[in-house]
Amino acid sequence: MIPETVKAGADGLKVSWPNAVTRTFPWVWVRDHGEDAESLDTATLQRKVDTFAIDRKIHASSAVLDKTSGRIRIDWSGDETSEISAGRLAQVAGLFQGREKTLWGQGNMPDPVPTIACEKIMADDEGVLEWLDLIDRFGFSVITGMEATEEATKALAERIAPAQQTIFGTFWPLSAELSEHEDSAYTTDFLSPHTDATYYHNAAGLQMFNCIEFDGSGGESVVVDGFAIAEKIRQESCELYETLTKIMVPGQYLEPGVHLRAERPALRLDRNGNLAQVSFNNYDRAPFLLEDEDMTAFYAAYGEFNRHAMNQENWCKIPLRPGMALIFDNWRCLHGRMGYAGKRRFFGCYHNHAEYESRLRTLRAEFN
Repeated sequence: MIPETVKAGADGLKVSWPNAVTRTFPWVWVRDHGEDAESLDTATLQRKVDTFAIDRKIHASSAVLDKTSGRIRIDWSGDETSEISAGRLAQVAGLFQGREKTLWGQGNMPDPVPTIACEKIMADDEGVLEWLDLIDRFGFSVITGMEATEEATKALAERIAPAQQTIFGTFWPLSAELSEHEDSAYTTDFLSPHTDATYYHNAAGLQMFNCIEFDGSGGESVVVDGFAIAEKIRQESCELYETLTKIMVPGQYLEPGVHLRAERPALRLDRNGNLAQVSFNNYDRAPFLLEDEDMTAFYAAYGEFNRHAMNQENWCKIPLRPGMALIFDNWRCLHGRMGYAGKRRFFGCYHNHAEYESRLRTLRAEFN
């Protein structure tokens, strides 16, 4: 996005864009974020500027915009010059808006369920982008035309990024017949909606299941939009919402030789106050104690979130069968399982959220 005008002001670089947005960037910040060869390593794109040597009273004598290249030359007091791109300024000014997410729940369920053919994903990167766009928009996607094999699961997962290593391994089988881990997922019981890995500081970003075998009844996968629940609570009770964003909730995983523990709010906000991550798992919540007033507030807010999560009108039920896989954003969607009888065998993995975001950004930059 090319500005209409740039001007060297007394307190910083004043930039005006065609949409009537004007921002002033402090001179210290402008010098710290130079993109010329003396300021930024052109090979690694890492900063070369010595941030801590910049005079805090630095100011520029002029600023000149090249509208063809979108670069701005800054002439500093003295003989020094640097450059910065209009694109960088527009980005940090928040002028590049992210894709809007479609929140869904009671009365507004995704119809049809976001679905893509495995063949399309495997064919080329445009297919991968279509897939990741679905996950970004709805929080989940069903994949059809899957081979019911571990090898096919790995091949599909690696279209995004290498799978994330956890206590369960890199790729892992999931079935009630397994006994390697003492976890409620390895049963035939109903599992209420939850997010995984609340006991990891870097909780799994994406989670994927490929149905390898099914011979029985029940066992539908349940997906719930945690972002939609959070937004509903924010609209109905700012107090409950704030409690969910403030109180740190510990999670833990225990088995012989293992004690994982981490904590974060049920609703983690980014630095702009926007919801970044839902973390909700009552199975793995570790003991913690607050002052009476805060403890009361926690139970009220956590209970309200659970009330919405347990409302089946908010559930998207997916009967996974061989030939189908499911992937969802574990930072947004809760997942669960209906109880079942018979045999149900999945093979799955996690992905780091940062690597998922990276793949999405780079593909959008390439094709959009």
